[in-house]
Amino acid sequence: MNPDPAEAADARQQGERVGAPVIELDCAADIAALRASDSYGRADHAAETVAKQSGLRVVLVALKAGGQMHEHHADAPITVHGLAGRIQFTVGGQSHELVPGRVLVVAAGLRHAVLAIEESAFLLTIGGLHPVHDANGP
Repeated sequence: MNPDPAEAADARQQGERVGAPVIELDCAADIAALRASDSYGRADHAAETVAKQSGLRVVLVALKAGGQMHEHHADAPITVHGLAGRIQFTVGGQSHELVPGRVLVVAAGLRHAVLAIEESAFLLTIGGLHPVHDANGP
């Protein structure tokens, strides 16, 4: 099955998925749609929130080869899941090469930067926006 970027873009524009109780992503179609977007055409990267729930946000990020996200931080813990290409993710003075299938988990507040070694995409999950309760305790 070939991803249909137009269908994926249409669903996003209509806001059908972002706040739905259950969201199924077609990452290949969503990446294709993001790469076909005007924002990706104008810059070295583009990002779009594909899901947002209480305490959780999921963002798809696509970068052109050489594209970068300068050093910044998130106020909540994040995961970065490589979907396509290769990126260099630098955090805490260490560089990690992220390829499809690799995942980084980064604590809240750590400064980090991203550089696309080649055209790439990753899924960013921002969580912990509300207190987390351990199932074994209060």
